Amino acid sequence: MKRLIPTLLLVIICIGGFWYASSKDFFKETKPPAAALVKVNKDEVASFTIKSTDMEIELQHKDGQWAMTKPSAIPLDGYSADNWVESFNSLSKEQTVDANPSDLAQFGLDKPGLQLTVNLKNGESHTVSLGNATAIQGFSYAMTNGSKEVFQLSDSQLQLLAKKQIEFMEKSPIKFDYDDVRSLSVDWKGQKWMLTKSDADKKSYESDWKLGEQVVKGADAGSYLDTLQFLATDQAAKPAGEIKLDAPELRIELKTVDASKKEQTAVYQGKVQQDFVWVVKEGSPWAYALPVTAIQELADKGKETPTPDAAANPAPGAPAQPPTGEAPANPAPAAPAQPQTK
Repeated sequence: MKRLIPTLLLVIICIGGFWYASSKDFFKETKPPAAALVKVNKDEVASFTIKSTDMEIELQHKDGQWAMTKPSAIPLDGYSADNWVESFNSLSKEQTVDANPSDLAQFGLDKPGLQLTVNLKNGESHTVSLGNATAIQGFSYAMTNGSKEVFQLSDSQLQLLAKKQIEFMEKSPIKFDYDDVRSLSVDWKGQKWMLTKSDADKKSYESDWKLGEQVVKGADAGSYLDTLQFLATDQAAKPAGEIKLDAPELRIELKTVDASKKEQTAVYQGKVQQDFVWVVKEGSPWAYALPVTAIQELADKGKETPTPDAAANPAPGAPAQPPTGEAPANPAPAAPAQPQTK
């Protein structure tokens, strides 16, 4: 029996090793990464379109700049259009469903619900058409122009491309660098406040600020600037000319300095329409719809009491500390000398 023990131990070790290797997929063949459906040089892209059954979005690329031409022009952010082209380049099929289908209607591709097209400067175009959802959840039938093949495409890839107009838009109308700010004034229906930087040579969080006549520490001043900087919309912007600003309810003045330390003032005015304040920067072609509640929150910042400096404002009842190197104003009387014991 003792002679069998080493053999049994060896068998147990082999079984354990095989089980471990199987659990780590050591015996599975690694699949090569799927090839991209389409590969375009983004510098050669002239335009792209997102066409659904009820909407068509078109963006054109010219002189290094993107502009939306359909359904209407809007102010674009600086990254979404380029990201869209990169996502288009990353599309890859999951598997072929039918290499030569006789009836595209069974896949919903006779009348695609969504078409994604990239047009190049040389006249070439690449289109990916999307049909019905497959029986496997999370996938749709798809095909490309110039090929009859129907394949599966994951919905997770499509989510990056099936964008709405608002998803390409710059949603924050007021942008600035905190360290460049010199003052901020807000006037909302007569409710006014002004924040002014005390030391222009310091960082915004290092300098003291003044809210009216009250001192605000740099760390606390950031919350006032945050409330302004974080104003954003979820509505499509309008041409500024469509908003009448003859009697604006909102006026914001933001004084900053440029790289040469030259002071400049940006003025924003706003007009209430239902639940939104349409805000226009002087000289800008666009008006942004900001919620009335957000503007009221900005106006109410002026009511906040700045956090007192603990050193300058000791807690009630605490004795005042004299400046370093000075004796207390009322020193305690010296203790009487004790007679020496003989």
